[in-house]
Amino acid sequence: MDKTWTIKQMTEEDVAAVAVLEGENFSRPWSYDAFLKTLSDENYIVIIAKEADALLGYCVLLCTGEEGDITNVCTAPTARGKGVATEMLTTLMEEGTTCGVTEFFLEVRESNTPARSLYTKLGFEEIGLRKNYYEDPKEHAVLMKYVME
Repeated sequence: MDKTWTIKQMTEEDVAAVAVLEGENFSRPWSYDAFLKTLSDENYIVIIAKEADALLGYCVLLCTGEEGDITNVCTAPTARGKGVATEMLTTLMEEGTTCGVTEFFLEVRESNTPARSLYTKLGFEEIGLRKNYYEDPKEHAVLMKYVME
């Protein structure tokens, strides 16, 4: 399968589409304003995947010294299973290293087997459980970590 998308950093023109995709996929979505704020905060990196004018996905990294918190990962339902998330996360982590990040953390719903498999494939290890972390519906989060070599 040929790659038909591009990966880039989010710009102000992308924020509305990112906020819409977030709202369609999460029960407690970030707002338009929250995504807009990341553009003016040097501690955030937001990577998006686009195909023509369509947003395929995005992911957000909060850089805090040597640690990076991957706060959001979302792929449009039509883009899942095509390698979009893998490329976005790989790019996000490469960008994070330029800010000095050497350890990446994320939480994922315990029931989200496809995402957990993707993160494991990328080298993340499950290191803990955050009980009742998610709401709507209430669910535990698996804490995962990746250390750059």
